Amino acid sequence: MGPTKVIIDHNHLRHNYHLVKTLVHPAKVLCVLKANAYGHGAIEVSKTLVNEGAEFIGVAYPEEGIELREAGVDIPILLFGVHLSETYKQLVEYNIDITLTDLWQIEPLKSVCRQLNKQARVHIKFDTGMNRVGFRMDQLELAVEKIFSESLFNVVGLYSHFSSSDEKDLNYTKKQLEQFERIKSYINGNYSRNILYHIANSGSIMQLKDAHQDMVRPGALLYGYPPNPNYKLMNSIKEVMTFKSKIVFIKKIDAGEPVSYGRRFHTKMDTHIAVIPVGYADGYNRRFTNTGEVLIREKRYPIIGAVCMDQIIVDIGSETNLHVDDEVVLLGKQGDHNISNVDLCRQLGTVPYEITCWISRRVQRVHINIR
Repeated sequence: MGPTKVIIDHNHLRHNYHLVKTLVHPAKVLCVLKANAYGHGAIEVSKTLVNEGAEFIGVAYPEEGIELREAGVDIPILLFGVHLSETYKQLVEYNIDITLTDLWQIEPLKSVCRQLNKQARVHIKFDTGMNRVGFRMDQLELAVEKIFSESLFNVVGLYSHFSSSDEKDLNYTKKQLEQFERIKSYINGNYSRNILYHIANSGSIMQLKDAHQDMVRPGALLYGYPPNPNYKLMNSIKEVMTFKSKIVFIKKIDAGEPVSYGRRFHTKMDTHIAVIPVGYADGYNRRFTNTGEVLIREKRYPIIGAVCMDQIIVDIGSETNLHVDDEVVLLGKQGDHNISNVDLCRQLGTVPYEITCWISRRVQRVHINIR
């Protein structure tokens, strides 16, 4: 394998999980592992979390849930979002919890249950203001009656999703929570059902205790970064991922020379460059052209010229103590220095989730501190 790697520290993962669990007790914790656990490696992450007592997992695509089942994960897995009925047979066979968001889903799912002679585990999703997927509030009575009356469905939970719980102003989030409480009150007043109510994502876990309900759904918090770069994160959260490579080539170039594709950088003086085998195909964004920085021997060095598909070029100036095979950190700590997820997303004007999700599968994940 090449020198470009992502290091996943499972001690940090365990630390973050227990921090959330303690914070929300007695609520259950559903660990969000969609998008390959936000780029961290869903199978390995799931096994650590299950060993630590995780009670639920959440994924976005059917194949994500199936992959975990085939890897031996046997705790409940909730499939978020809405999916075509052609997926229902596999989902029921693999005992994956299905989200019901619209009445059209009921008949095809019932048909699959009859075919397999098996109940489907379902969660009902209501749209309380995200305006994405979920039953509308004016469908409350009809949707609940149709789903609760169906003997082929095992209704495990009911949930919704906050649109902006990571913001400082929580007024809209509180309005969504009020809508959710209306749903809960209606069901509790008209049905005798023991189901899990859940709405809290990473932002609301820390900012809004009333949102914890019966279960919370941390994503970003598990991996040690905030849901947005301006979010006030608890100090004890630890970043799980380090993205690193090594110097593979060093050479001297003269003043006035262009560097990389498009000649977007010209040297102002004689200097030395270091080539690092990582590029946008690995998930190191091309927008770091002439703006990014890396850590080498606990010192920051600038990226010069365009980020290539497979390489970046770093200006190391007149440094003579740097050598081929020296470690280069693109994300994470090196000694007492750190390039954090928040540093990168502020630079690019994006959210922390995107930084780790960008890192492609061709980059080897090295999992450390697995018990």
